[in-house]
Amino acid sequence: MMDRFWEKYREHRLLLGTHINSADPQLTEMIGNFGFDYLWIDMEHSTLNTNLVLQHLIAARAAQVPAFVRIPWNDAVLAKPVLEMGVQGIIFPMVSSAEQAEYAVRACLYPPDGIRGFGPRRAIRYGLDPVMDYIHTESKKILKLIMIETREAVENIDEIARVEGVDVLVVGPCDLSGAYGKLNQLTDPEIRSIYRHVVDRVHAAGKPALVSNSPYAYENIKNWVDLGFDMITSGSDVNYVFNGAKEVMETAKSIFSAVGRL
Repeated sequence: MMDRFWEKYREHRLLLGTHINSADPQLTEMIGNFGFDYLWIDMEHSTLNTNLVLQHLIAARAAQVPAFVRIPWNDAVLAKPVLEMGVQGIIFPMVSSAEQAEYAVRACLYPPDGIRGFGPRRAIRYGLDPVMDYIHTESKKILKLIMIETREAVENIDEIARVEGVDVLVVGPCDLSGAYGKLNQLTDPEIRSIYRHVVDRVHAAGKPALVSNSPYAYENIKNWVDLGFDMITSGSDVNYVFNGAKEVMETAKSIFSAVGRL
């Protein structure tokens, strides 16, 4: 599945991912086995710490699915331990300028290209992989995903998208809608036009556009496809458990009521 992701990524085919927010790595392994193209492990809006992220990465490898980790802020100190764990991609939130995007890229690269401190362990399988191969080749393959979530980022989208080393531009639709005073109004015509503008400018730079939004009904996923996104991150472990439990409760209540024993 790792090879399948890179093949689809290079061929610009649609990619589907899902979010990981809970502390249970068993859910990550189970969900990973369904065939998602990648997993988005979230540290920004969850209680996940680096130890829990490591457990999720182990589970993702067991399921042979690539894992991207969103760190809480565009900070090289936060990025460093996640990079050492051997991720396939790292997501930087709230990037609003080309300078901030350049900083994020440098945080992922070793000198002289960047400012990443040296200390890979899991990333080189604890010493099984040649360290110089990792320095010169494998470390540079880590996808750098930059999130567009502010008015300033939209105004600077061309400059951000052109930054060398930025691989994927990510729309955070809720925060971006909030930046225009319409928080979570994702189908508002003005907000949709902003999303489409971002996608168009990202494509003009020759890069893919990713969206991160949990609702996973048909109309939600189709909306993002219609807007031109290349990578769609939909649903989450928490959503799946919530909706499954809700369905059981509603079904049982209906049956109990029908037999007069509610």
